Amino acid sequence: MTRDIARWVWCVVVLAAAGCPVSPDGDARVNPFTDLPPVAMNGRPVALENDIAVLGTLQAGDVVRLRVDGDGVQRVLILTDDETSDATGVMVGGGPGNAGFQFRAARTARHFVFVQSEPSADRIRATLSAEAGDPSYMPPSSQRVVVRFDDGFLSEPGLFDPTTGTDDQRAFLDSISDPVREQIVERLRDIFDGTPIQILEDGDDPAEPFSVVTISPERVTADSGELAADAIQPPDTSRPECLDVVVFGEVLPSGSGLDPGNQVLNDEAVVYVGSFQGRGETCQTAAINSVNNIVLGISQTAAHEIGHLVGLHHSALIGIMDRSVSLAFQRELDFDRAQILTERRAEGDASTVVTTVVTSVVQDPFVYFDSIFAR
Repeated sequence: MTRDIARWVWCVVVLAAAGCPVSPDGDARVNPFTDLPPVAMNGRPVALENDIAVLGTLQAGDVVRLRVDGDGVQRVLILTDDETSDATGVMVGGGPGNAGFQFRAARTARHFVFVQSEPSADRIRATLSAEAGDPSYMPPSSQRVVVRFDDGFLSEPGLFDPTTGTDDQRAFLDSISDPVREQIVERLRDIFDGTPIQILEDGDDPAEPFSVVTISPERVTADSGELAADAIQPPDTSRPECLDVVVFGEVLPSGSGLDPGNQVLNDEAVVYVGSFQGRGETCQTAAINSVNNIVLGISQTAAHEIGHLVGLHHSALIGIMDRSVSLAFQRELDFDRAQILTERRAEGDASTVVTTVVTSVVQDPFVYFDSIFAR
């Protein structure tokens, strides 16, 4: 793709809502990744004309302090150049909107700010302030995650159907709880092997701050009109009895979504095992077909939630960060490079989620891990 074509695609697709910035002559559209000047590092608020601003070239080890303020601002992402395109940036950090945070550059590269606003916002209305940060600031070297299992996580009700289940079925689920617990922890350790994320068993709580993922027996449905946090199974409109919107897991408190830039080291998430029964008695998921599927479904949903705890978004490819990860639990999934997604409820239909690909932001989990953790 030529540079001119890349700019045209970027303007038409990426900024369809916000609009592309224009050059001083008011004619040519410009690509902020290549054509906008960097913001001044003087701490003074600058009005943003777009959802992307240029920080300029940061040297490895440089620390900047950033703050984006504005109605509807949700999160602030830090991007670097993408070697494959001048119309995208690769996510390497972030922080909350309407609050200051620090970022330490892991490598020498051009850096950008991407402002993530409420999906209903017509255009970006925010200010950005940037200045040199504390040179002694260092991100953590690792993230410790304790996996806790509630009593009866498979049988109360868990995967036990209280309407049609028998005592023998409940006893069987209780009998496999210990080996399933061990296999889930082992599989999570395999998934995060080679990353700075350490999976710990309940009772091995470290002295340092740590996150928690709880494996709960609950079955949870999304509240009407609210966007369920993660892994929503699409409703089957051909079967009215299967229209409950089931939540497989979420970051707590409900609705938190994710922790951009891994700013919070003691956050929590939950996996709702009861939701793997499905949307109703005749709408069960395949998670209950075998012990292997039980382990695979719960562990991959837990890995999905851990991804959110350190700041990963839902992605546009089938992988662990796919928003419907539970639908694909019968095969191994990976942390893949992909563009990120934004989501909102369809107007007038609380059971439908409208998903939009953010074509300007690429999420490469391993590049991201290398940036948010000091190695």
